[in-house]
Amino acid sequence: MLKADFEEVHDLIIRFVDIFRYVYAHSPHSPALLPSVAGLVRSSGMFGPTLGFLLGSFCASLWVDIGVVDIDAININPKDTRWVGAWWLGLLICGAVNFIASLPFFFLPYSLTKEGEDENPKKISHLPVQGDHCKTDPPAQPQLKFSEAVKDFLPTLKKLFGNPVFLVYVFLTILQYNSLVGLITYETKFMEQQFNVSVAKAIFLVGVILLPITILGMFLGGYLIKKFKLHVTGMAKFACISFIVAYLLNLLYFMCNCEVIQLAGLTVPYSGFKQLSSPKNSFMASCNADCSCKMDQWDPVCGDNGITYMTACFAGCKSSTGMGKNMVFHNCSCVEGQEHGHGNASAVLGQCQRESCTKAFPYFLALQTACAFILALGGTPTYMIMFRSVSPDLKSFAVGIETLGGRILGGLPAPIYFGALIDETCLKWGTKSCGGPGSCRIYDTKAFSALSFTKDNFPQQSFL
Repeated sequence: MLKADFEEVHDLIIRFVDIFRYVYAHSPHSPALLPSVAGLVRSSGMFGPTLGFLLGSFCASLWVDIGVVDIDAININPKDTRWVGAWWLGLLICGAVNFIASLPFFFLPYSLTKEGEDENPKKISHLPVQGDHCKTDPPAQPQLKFSEAVKDFLPTLKKLFGNPVFLVYVFLTILQYNSLVGLITYETKFMEQQFNVSVAKAIFLVGVILLPITILGMFLGGYLIKKFKLHVTGMAKFACISFIVAYLLNLLYFMCNCEVIQLAGLTVPYSGFKQLSSPKNSFMASCNADCSCKMDQWDPVCGDNGITYMTACFAGCKSSTGMGKNMVFHNCSCVEGQEHGHGNASAVLGQCQRESCTKAFPYFLALQTACAFILALGGTPTYMIMFRSVSPDLKSFAVGIETLGGRILGGLPAPIYFGALIDETCLKWGTKSCGGPGSCRIYDTKAFSALSFTKDNFPQQSFL
């Protein structure tokens, strides 16, 4: 739901971007200036998501029932997968911003002065002419009928889609939208599961680092085209080299992979204890068989042995001290199998942190930042190739078709099928109070990483 926060902010800016695109399509400026304008137009569309990510990060760091529940009484922190941020607060803020932004429109005049007309035309006295008492009206402007517009639409559409370069660009745009929407929707979840980063921190890093560097790459791409006066062939080579370099850099993602969290009974066995053979009771072992643990409960604890248990009951803990987040469980029989003396094993609330994953996160972030910059650098040349390959009378129509195709075929289905594929990597599903399946608790991080690599490389693979 936090995705709605930056979508609301994005809508405030995207309308200005559409206006810029229309002006650019009819631009009377010299061709040498157009690449810089294209870079500015493309980069300006990223300011909305950037502000939205910052707002989403702030809301995600707050508990959903802010002001109602005592935060100290909650035994989870923002790094826990069960943490629910104040998603509704972002909707209220964006709604207020939209309302304030609409106020200036109430002060616009009833009708705007047409171009070339004087706001205060001077009155001109006419001498009476004998036999002519009629007033001469200005010639009526011809109006385009709907039937004529439809009649011209189909031939124009056929002519536009008969351009193979434009078709390739639209296909590439659709894949780029799929990749971008998939990144915006699920990149924070990937960081959370792969590197033990809280959702609030992940959203903040995307909004502060990835999106601004993308804006810089788009603008710099247009500047380089203008600086070196690249033609269509040169721009195609520039874009191809950029995408190849980004693709090769993305291969290094697999060096930043993290191992799957060690969850007793799921990813690792109960070492030193006999595990029950029934797949349904894979979390049950001889050390907790008499504890009557609930299979649908998820309140993970981290044992002294570095292994996570689904609950303190599954860890075989007999007692506890402390309250809330500071609660510590003692006499954990299932933890004692790891060279712990009798009665000395303990566990704390939360999943065990993977130190190697925490250390790998800065390298992953630097690698993704470099890839985002190089991809954005090659994005503006592909945009210019489309404009250079379309006839001047079809440029505005081409912009509309490209935007429509990208947002409908790229923006709408991407969260659906990416979400379905990510669900296939889930190892442990939660259970709702009504008995139905809940949210995923543990993902296969290796499969999740491979899926993220495929998602991020849609544009490069399609272009090559």
